[in-house]
Amino acid sequence: MAERRKPISFDTTLRNPSRIPQFISILSQFEGKILDDKVALELEGEIIRQKIFEPTKSTLGTYTKSYNTKFKFYAYDQSAKASRKVDEYYHQWEKSEAGEIELDKIIYLLKNTITAHKEKGWNGGWESRIHTQFNFLNELGFVQVIKGNEIKISPNGKLMITSYINGHPKKDVFDECFEQSAFLNAFAKYQINNPYRKNTIKVNFFPLVLNVINYLDENYGRPGISIQDLPFIITWGNDDYKTLAEYIYLFRHQFGYNTSDELIYEYAMNLMDDSSPKNTLTPASKSFIDSKKKDYKFRKITRETPDEVIRKLRLTMLISLRGAGRFIDINKNEQEKIQHILRNYDLNRDFARNYDEYFDFMGNIDEALCFNQNVIETQDAKDAKEKAIEAWAKENNWEFLKNEMINSIEKRASSNLILKYIKETARLEFLCAIAIKKALPKLKVIANYKADDQGIPFNTASGGGNNLVGADIDVFEGNIHAILEPTISKSRSFQVEHELPSIRNHVLSMANIDLKNNECYREWFCIFIASNISRDVGDQVALIKHINDVDIYPWDIVDFIQHSQKVTSIKDYKVISDYLKPQKMPTF
Repeated sequence: MAERRKPISFDTTLRNPSRIPQFISILSQFEGKILDDKVALELEGEIIRQKIFEPTKSTLGTYTKSYNTKFKFYAYDQSAKASRKVDEYYHQWEKSEAGEIELDKIIYLLKNTITAHKEKGWNGGWESRIHTQFNFLNELGFVQVIKGNEIKISPNGKLMITSYINGHPKKDVFDECFEQSAFLNAFAKYQINNPYRKNTIKVNFFPLVLNVINYLDENYGRPGISIQDLPFIITWGNDDYKTLAEYIYLFRHQFGYNTSDELIYEYAMNLMDDSSPKNTLTPASKSFIDSKKKDYKFRKITRETPDEVIRKLRLTMLISLRGAGRFIDINKNEQEKIQHILRNYDLNRDFARNYDEYFDFMGNIDEALCFNQNVIETQDAKDAKEKAIEAWAKENNWEFLKNEMINSIEKRASSNLILKYIKETARLEFLCAIAIKKALPKLKVIANYKADDQGIPFNTASGGGNNLVGADIDVFEGNIHAILEPTISKSRSFQVEHELPSIRNHVLSMANIDLKNNECYREWFCIFIASNISRDVGDQVALIKHINDVDIYPWDIVDFIQHSQKVTSIKDYKVISDYLKPQKMPTF
């Protein structure tokens, strides 16, 4: 396909950023191998075996003897027993824990089932999934996954997976600063005109956004840009941020901020018309829109791509949400990194089709763009989080909090303009902090997640270490120092074997640190918030109390919200529900 002028767009295959290090971690087992048909199936098989990607029964569990629609496929096993064997292996995999089933069985499934997917240069079916899963990671310079070539992982890709092994975190609690550093390194350098895209525009995306925001602030006193302004950036064709910023300013000066998506689309489409001047505010002609509207779709330009742009920009931790989520702005907590990007990465480079040169450029680590594990949070940053928690507690009702907490647990998208851009784990921590503050307004609530200058979370609390307990949320009342520990995991084994021992250690550590520092606190406990809590959790809590004298009080999310509406003290959460009381032998 020849290069042509297209709007900026981002691959949405791995929309959840936490999946990116998982995929690279699996790929690291194949680093240095030539990506042929055999290795491609082994790689996809290992991704599925570790349950990083979980296909449905209709694809991975349904035998297909032959297929001849998008491509030709013949099952490896043509015997009468093949269908039963596929069904058997699929159910073994479905019921197994990650990594338990043998890889050979997954490979058998891949050779005898079909996913109707075909990428150019790749065999149709499961092999083409490799291209889909890794191509955007190629663009970000984390990896080089090209059919027929050696599999490579860049230094930045290896930084991304510092805390991972076999597709999963090495520890139950870990600091995400490695991932955040890798994301920022990638997006700071990312160009739309990279070897993996056939697009004629020459745009250094993140520097362009930062320059536009800076220009509008410095010249017109406008902090941030409306999310509705993003279509103008998406349809822009070069790094001339001044002309683009003036276009956005003129549009808002003339029409204000209560504009329709249709109006935005008309003026954004004008920026795609090479025959139209860009230094005057003009809507695209009807003939141009009619000729291009199937190619440059209305919803994609006005809604879908802006939404994905914000998700990607938030991964850098350099972009804040303002105005109830209607505006994005520079995160004032990270001015030094922002200035470094604008000094070093706003010059567009021509890589042509040189994949190796692009890989080397993107994959090198710029230490100035790395986040420090040991950085001490400023008082301003702490204050911003407290203000956000207090404001949200006042503004939102219990039903909203309950529904959004359930959305987080179920990994469902939120319709809230701010919550929709916070990944589920951090979102649940945010909501739990809000709920406890709403229940007890005088309670001192210190949330340990990483947040922007508005107090809106980027990522979950860091793990323990460096004299930090690693708790998610600290709460203080009189001589009580308690912690809240929410989890989105509904797995019995994860809650019992991973979460509770970690919580026990947090409570022990915070008590010892408080005593060492001569703090006034003399009572310590944890409120554990989860869903699908099993009786085994109650047994483990009782065991921890018996052995370590540590108090942990598990709460189901719905029960927690209901109970929170009638508490008068943090002590009112010190309850073990009947369904969580320890099991005992019958008496006779």
